[in-house]
Amino acid sequence: MQRATLRKLGLAAVILLAPGGFILGGTLLANHYRKRRAHGAPEAASPPPGEAG
Repeated sequence: MQRATLRKLGLAAVILLAPGGFILGGTLLANHYRKRRAHGAPEAASPPPGEAG
């Protein structure tokens, strides 16, 4: 294949596939945090009982 053809194919792949990857990644991340919150995982921001105050 010609170098210009490969560049066009690479650009088309980035334009078409990258948004889908961002959507898929965002969906997986949202599901992870939704399941974590549903199971009552402790918040990471709260200090341990001995270190409060």
